[in-house]
Amino acid sequence: MYQTFFDLARAPFPASPDPASLVIYGDLGDQLRELAGCLTSGQGIAVLTGPPGSGKTLCTLAMTRDLTSSLVGICLRTGQFNQPRELLKSVLHGLGHTFRQQDDQDLRLAVADAIHGLPSTSNGVLLAVDEAHRLGMPVLEELRGLTNLDENGRPLVRLLLAGQCDLEEKLADPQLDGLYQRVRGQARLQPLTRGESQSYLKSRIRFAGGDPGSVMTDEAVELLAIVCDGSPRCLNHLADASLQRGAWSATRPITRGEVLDALTESRQLPLRFVEPSRPSVDTTSAPIATGPVEMIQTEDGFCSVEVGAGDAAAGSQPAADTAPATDGAIGDPAASSMDESDDGHQTPTDEKSVDVTAFDVVLPEANSPHGEHDRPRPHMGLFSRLRRATNRSTDETTSD
Repeated sequence: MYQTFFDLARAPFPASPDPASLVIYGDLGDQLRELAGCLTSGQGIAVLTGPPGSGKTLCTLAMTRDLTSSLVGICLRTGQFNQPRELLKSVLHGLGHTFRQQDDQDLRLAVADAIHGLPSTSNGVLLAVDEAHRLGMPVLEELRGLTNLDENGRPLVRLLLAGQCDLEEKLADPQLDGLYQRVRGQARLQPLTRGESQSYLKSRIRFAGGDPGSVMTDEAVELLAIVCDGSPRCLNHLADASLQRGAWSATRPITRGEVLDALTESRQLPLRFVEPSRPSVDTTSAPIATGPVEMIQTEDGFCSVEVGAGDAAAGSQPAADTAPATDGAIGDPAASSMDESDDGHQTPTDEKSVDVTAFDVVLPEANSPHGEHDRPRPHMGLFSRLRRATNRSTDETTSD
């Protein structure tokens, strides 16, 4: 629909999985090579799992295509087999054989005859079953039975099971030990990182014959990577919808605006997107004092908390070794306008910018109404009270 407008040879984000468009990212290449080695050697069963929309079907089709030079490939795209006979009929159909209304044993023998009757140039059958997490235990046991077919010690059926992560738990059921113990290769697809998502989008555009920079701006690609949260299915859908909006509005390259508009419409669909980041609030008009927060015990036993030490406002000098005031309490006007230094002199401070805020951690008086408070006097810190109590106990012991 929009290929001509963006000078593309094909659709970059097709709804149907195309094995030719497979993008290798992260450790996906190593995982697929492990599964391919397991299938070609015939040493056991290969299992591929991942969350919905992670690209399991695409990887399954790609392996079925690439590993069939010496194997006959059969890919069953659905796991909707309620009975073993339904599976056996599908296998016969994949081998190009007709079937009649037969019982399970007759179908089983027909499948075995069809596999043993393959040309001598073929090493066997690559049987890939997608959505295998939907299979019941009788069908899984039937698949295990198919892997028993061999010829002179050479296995004739190479089995690949692909499905959601529930497949791992299903295979670990003790009733399927005979099948699970034959698994020799296992891989799980992980969500894409933001960097991998951006590379994925650009690789798909190159696959379609386009220049990523002339199709989408870097800001649009970055926004797609953020809101899709590593899901290839969400990336395909939202990128395709953004390109459609760009073609309708004759906008090239795609900007953040087209992506946001497509995101608004796509929220009506059962796909999961995250909220795009909002611009940060400008705090230049009201600066917030920042700095280390430290609780220390001063020489006179007070426990004080210093906030923002060393981060003085413009035009003021940082205070060094500031001691808590002893001539006023918090809220006392005299204490607010005067700071006492180590030499006992009081120096005026700026009310709008204070270098260091120091206050004592005090224990409140029990059941003392606010109106009955005496005239403000120096607070006694917690450590000071403890020290006096300790000295008093020491004096009493000495006097005894």
